[in-house]
Amino acid sequence: MKFVSHCKSWAWFALAWLILGAIWEIGATRGWLNRRVLPPPSDLLPYLVTGNLTAGIGEGQTTLGGAIVDTLWRVSVGFLIGLIGSLVSAVLIVTVRPARLLFFPIIQTVAPIAPVAWIPLAISVAGIGSGAAVLIVVLTIFGSVTASAVAAFDAVPHEYITVGRLLGARGPRLLRRVILPAAAPRLMTVARMSFFGAWMAVLAGEMAGINSGLGALIMFGQQQFNMRLVMIGIVTIGLLGFLVDRLLLAFQKQLLWWEDRTKRQV
Repeated sequence: MKFVSHCKSWAWFALAWLILGAIWEIGATRGWLNRRVLPPPSDLLPYLVTGNLTAGIGEGQTTLGGAIVDTLWRVSVGFLIGLIGSLVSAVLIVTVRPARLLFFPIIQTVAPIAPVAWIPLAISVAGIGSGAAVLIVVLTIFGSVTASAVAAFDAVPHEYITVGRLLGARGPRLLRRVILPAAAPRLMTVARMSFFGAWMAVLAGEMAGINSGLGALIMFGQQQFNMRLVMIGIVTIGLLGFLVDRLLLAFQKQLLWWEDRTKRQV
């Protein structure tokens, strides 16, 4: 049954893109869209297969394959560091009263800062390269994920904690056996949503001064007015983001196995 459901989901996904591609192609053929600015699928697919998918000059030249590897590596490292740091900070805030009083207001102030605001600082600290991109991702998601994780911990019903204590759970054991499992569904949702923030942050950094990765590839393509490469880069960004989100969703279902069992029982 699950297999059939997954097949239907992917079939609708493919159908949606086929319809969009057909409308795009018709618009370009009829002259409703400028083929030079928005090249249709009939221009993009041959270029993707046989074209020279490179942009930039000299040492700054980058390829589509290399850009994908660079961007995925940067966002993966920054995302993991940011999540771990945020979770540890959230645990400290909910368990140590002075940390909530002194540290949490700073987190709430940092959380709304947009990724582009961190770019000059990250480049000044880490230079132009992968280190700056990773730092931008960490700085972007740290505040918002910490605040959301604190909210997830605070939302754990007090009755769960009371019962856990009556059964002998204290300190780290209470956190591990009661609080974390109860907050896990919210925390996983926070993690999935924060990935989109991390994805946009690394692309913003690559477009604003880190001369490699998918963001840089799009900027180079725009500067050379290679709109086919720009559109392929944009589609690649969307497709990779979608696939990573599906992987995170599959991991969430495996980690939170009891949720699926509960839904079937209901």
